[in-house]
Amino acid sequence: MLCLKQFRHGERMYIFYPGSQQRTPFKRSGLFLLMDEVNEQTVSAMLDQYGLEQLCLDEDIILGIPVPPPGGWNNASSSTMRIFYDGLSNPEDTPFELSREGIPTLASMLRFWHAMNDVRYVIGLGTGASYALRLAAEQPAWWAGLCAFGGSLPPETRSIAPMPAWLSACDAFTVKMFCQANQTDTQDDEICYCHRNPWQRVVTTPLCCDASAFRLVWNRLFRHVRRINTCSTGDITSRMEDAHQIFRCFIEDERLDSTPHTWFEHIPTDTALGRKLPMVVFFHGGSDNPAEAAEMTRLHDLGQREGFITVYPWATNRCSWNSGLNPELEDDISYIAALIQSMLRRYPIDPERIYLSGFSNGAAMAMSMALCHPGLIAGIFPIDSNWPGRRGAYEEIDWHTVLPFAKGMEQKASCDYLMPIWYTYGSRELSYPVRRGSSQQHQYDFWKMYNHITIRPTPEVGDAKGCDYGVPGDLQETLYPCPTFPKHRYEVQRFYDSSDRNLYNYVVMYDKGHEVAPMDAVLGWNYVRAFRRLSDGTLKQLA
Repeated sequence: MLCLKQFRHGERMYIFYPGSQQRTPFKRSGLFLLMDEVNEQTVSAMLDQYGLEQLCLDEDIILGIPVPPPGGWNNASSSTMRIFYDGLSNPEDTPFELSREGIPTLASMLRFWHAMNDVRYVIGLGTGASYALRLAAEQPAWWAGLCAFGGSLPPETRSIAPMPAWLSACDAFTVKMFCQANQTDTQDDEICYCHRNPWQRVVTTPLCCDASAFRLVWNRLFRHVRRINTCSTGDITSRMEDAHQIFRCFIEDERLDSTPHTWFEHIPTDTALGRKLPMVVFFHGGSDNPAEAAEMTRLHDLGQREGFITVYPWATNRCSWNSGLNPELEDDISYIAALIQSMLRRYPIDPERIYLSGFSNGAAMAMSMALCHPGLIAGIFPIDSNWPGRRGAYEEIDWHTVLPFAKGMEQKASCDYLMPIWYTYGSRELSYPVRRGSSQQHQYDFWKMYNHITIRPTPEVGDAKGCDYGVPGDLQETLYPCPTFPKHRYEVQRFYDSSDRNLYNYVVMYDKGHEVAPMDAVLGWNYVRAFRRLSDGTLKQLA
């Protein structure tokens, strides 16, 4: 699957795709190789003689080998590399079709190869090594890891964001700069690493670029690290192990209904202790899949420690959830309801302790599912969502026009359901800060109404009045809960109803973009775990 992709301004890049299936429930990485002489013969030699083809097949890597610009890599700009970077995922030289809200359409997302941005790596040879080093310094948010065979940083380089680096035969100044960037304080043989975050590391070696080199770099460094969008330059964290080994993977399974569905299950090892276990269902973001959801949240690791079952379902269309309940699209609500019932039959699950979470489009799905089936769900902790409905102008709306909201209020006619919510958002999101008429305000106010919490006027744009999250909560907390990333700051706004129940929490992680931070799932679970949904629909809170 080797092709030569030509871009509209004359740029060219050889791309190797592992296999032919564009959409899979497992995660793909991206790898760029920057070298001086790039043609069909040299690329074929790298794939065959240096083992790159087999590596990509074994690890499900999309490989890009750009043709150097005129004048070579010494004259390359980051804008040129951006073209290659974006072009790795899309096999066509056409931009994604966008909805009126600027979101890629379903058709667009289904046709691209989907190399995730948080697991992209760059290797440089010859002058490509120096350019790779420069890219790591200038555009750190693009890369989860770097390998340079030779090369050097410009002497004027003064600061670099943390960047896992494999430096082979690089000069002392380059090694020093990357050690400083990774805040290394411990050395073990040829590895310098940061004690607080061991994957902020620098490997120094005289290793030559031979047939074993690329697999060695992959196995010892790249396959272990990813860069998450939790600050402007990203943070380095570890990658999840092989999903095939961690989960019970149900691929295109038809046991729920006549439509094939895919989901991953994680069952903690203490299920034989004779007690009923809670369950958390986590919904992936738009264009993502179960493996990506699992890697972003590590909710299953938390479930192993805390003793709950974790389920990562894949949307029926293999791309995005029908959170707006569009009757022309797949009925994901019925699918998830059937999945929950199937889990209840097969495992010792406490029916009073079923919780939902999700990211982005998946967070909206968690809200919609809770509104349509409140008697099944004891609490939700969505991450980075807008309201679960068709988006229009960010103006004052009537909740009656948002179908999931309307469905939820219909349910309350027979039973006044209450829904505990821990809602997390990032301060670098497009809909932040919360202002009157913003997309955040609509769900912000709706859930207060749903839970009988007093709604106070949201500030107008430009009239913050000392508040950048709508209105202050009844209780405000500042948390720094992540030892690995001590600057991760959460501002929690807790809202209480007339019975002094804390049923809505608006939680902002400062400097986070559209991402799941390491503590997002932990904080959400610690909140919802106290609630039970009784068989009569009422909510019980544990002491």
